[in-house]
Amino acid sequence: MSFARPGGALLAALLAAAPAMAQAPHQHGHGTVNIAIERDRVVIELHAPGADIVGFERAPQNDTEKQALARAIEALQRPLTLVDLPAAARCAVDEAVVAAEGMNDGAPEGAHAEFEAAWMLRCADTGALRTFDFAPLFARFARVEEFDVTVVTARGPSTYEVDRDHPTVDRGGTFWRWMTGR
Repeated sequence: MSFARPGGALLAALLAAAPAMAQAPHQHGHGTVNIAIERDRVVIELHAPGADIVGFERAPQNDTEKQALARAIEALQRPLTLVDLPAAARCAVDEAVVAAEGMNDGAPEGAHAEFEAAWMLRCADTGALRTFDFAPLFARFARVEEFDVTVVTARGPSTYEVDRDHPTVDRGGTFWRWMTGR
């Protein structure tokens, strides 16, 4: 899936950093997040297996599953309730696009369904975006275990891993990077 609108350089940087992750095998409990920061804009793309988000990977088969799918899509359309950003950045959502790939009635039997979300934000101070805290996302979706996160800025890409015990990307100083190897 590709999302339009973010803008030339920002989208190009995000897409250039993401090919290896896009080709990673589908693994339950494990998703990817790509973040691109350019001037006052931030694009966050999330990819997660359907089973991690709603507990199944096919078209919903009853009202309970249909409601779970609708609730998940609604939650994914509100990114600032899923990712805590520093208040000093003063970010607002420009657009949120969510797709539940393979969860419609025409999906092939046995396909591995996935959720994809693209969140376009405008921030008054992107320099304040030193952390991205995914604790609310882990709290909302109990089956998600970890994410590989790539952050792309004018300085290039940086990679991180977040999980339930360590849910925060900290783009802090060199000491932190030396300690963690990230």
